[in-house]
Amino acid sequence: MLLPKPSAVRATAGSFTFAEDDQIAGPADLAAIVRRLLGPGSGLDLPLAADGRIAVGLDAALPAEGYRLSVTPERIEIFAADPGAVGWAVQTLRQLLPAAALLPGSRVRPLTLPAVQIEDRPCFGWRGMHLDTGRHFVPLSDLFRFVDLLALHKFNVFHLHLTDDQGWRFESRRFPRLQEIGSWRRETRRPAEQHGDGTPHGGFYRQDQLRALVGYAAERGVTIVPELEFPGHVSALLAAYPEFGNHPETGYEPATTFGVFEEVLSLDDETMAMVFALYSELLDVFPSRYVHIGGDECPSAEWLASPRAAELAAERGLDGPGHLQRWFTDQLRGWLAERGRIAVGWDEIAEDGPVPGAVAMAWRGAAHGVRAAEHGMDVVMAPTRRTYLDYYPSDRDDEPYRIGGLVTTPTVYAFDPLDGVPAEVSGHVLGVQGQLWTEYQPTPRDLDYTAFPRACALAEVAWSDPTGRSWEEFGPRLAAHLERLDMLGVGFRPEEGPRPWQRGGTGHRRRLAEQQDPSPEQPG
Repeated sequence: MLLPKPSAVRATAGSFTFAEDDQIAGPADLAAIVRRLLGPGSGLDLPLAADGRIAVGLDAALPAEGYRLSVTPERIEIFAADPGAVGWAVQTLRQLLPAAALLPGSRVRPLTLPAVQIEDRPCFGWRGMHLDTGRHFVPLSDLFRFVDLLALHKFNVFHLHLTDDQGWRFESRRFPRLQEIGSWRRETRRPAEQHGDGTPHGGFYRQDQLRALVGYAAERGVTIVPELEFPGHVSALLAAYPEFGNHPETGYEPATTFGVFEEVLSLDDETMAMVFALYSELLDVFPSRYVHIGGDECPSAEWLASPRAAELAAERGLDGPGHLQRWFTDQLRGWLAERGRIAVGWDEIAEDGPVPGAVAMAWRGAAHGVRAAEHGMDVVMAPTRRTYLDYYPSDRDDEPYRIGGLVTTPTVYAFDPLDGVPAEVSGHVLGVQGQLWTEYQPTPRDLDYTAFPRACALAEVAWSDPTGRSWEEFGPRLAAHLERLDMLGVGFRPEEGPRPWQRGGTGHRRRLAEQQDPSPEQPG
């Protein structure tokens, strides 16, 4: 009952029972990975020793992130393509243990594993989950917990959305008013409501806190890809530094409601210097090869109405201010490339043609990803109708308030990231990513309910061979896996039965869907 499903599993006779004095044989750095992931739940020290019954090593013949796991009554052996793959092997090993043995401090005795031979490799190299901390601040401890849950499901990318109209979450030492002013809004109001809640909301992460998170994630095979959102979604930034906007005389404030706002950066030389300074600070904290530059939902109305924007466009050889966003994207892509980083942007960055060397995250529909791939860009498939986990998980009237749309667990599981992608450009599809936007998910409990079990289905889409995939076969494995999540205290949404809590009354979901369907993609 493993999830995601390994490439090949063969059960054999007998079982392996851990002893209190069991040891690990193999290189110290690999043994440390096994100990870090297996030790807390098993309650074993697992020191290094040449004759240990748990053996770990590398095999260069294995594909990237691939591993072989052998459990016999006498011995556990792990051979992996790279240190990250050692971690994936141990995550599989953890799932073979009783669910209670996943908990730190567990003392399940006797602690046994079924004898089994497993060969495994991922389908995609980019297996991501996105988390928005801008709309609602997520406590730091819950970011660490989120990393653990990603690693358990063999996700290897954590896309951390750090800024938006409603709040700035990244500590800047160059521009301290960003956290002093931009990280707090005076209240929160849902767009369909006339009045806000009257409660201030905010918070930010210090750079050292984020460095600790990066290190913790790296030890579990997860790369954190940070995002600072420009040149739109900048209300919180302009509240702190109005001089970087097109109307500095305006009394900007962090947005108290949700949607797309017309305020954008002015993109003059002073603003560009600020952007590069902020990204310099970001690169100092996040070593990821990929850096997300945002770029979505950026209205051009302010630029089109601004004489100064027209002057800037002319100075830069552009046909008009409507081309400023593309110019900005090219500038930031080049700046990152000079520093050995690769820009990732929402698919709008390629609206005016391909951006060589950048990655397009296809959120408005798979067709945007196909077009970018056909023009030679690498792509991450993240279409709303398959991967937006902030959409409603069912059409029941007692579902908690959400932004609109409908993405069920079976819908996620049926997603094929390569559907419609010509074979000759399929190599440009790096992988797949799920999105957790937090407009209507103010607490970690909300995030649990929204993410799981749909993230479990997406994990299998990202990792496992799609051949022969069926919901009927997946269902029993998912049920067994949810027992593990329950043991870990994850407040997942039950696929059947009553909801754990309710918000709104009869017809609530239907009314909201009529008011706002945020997806630009047609069902399919």
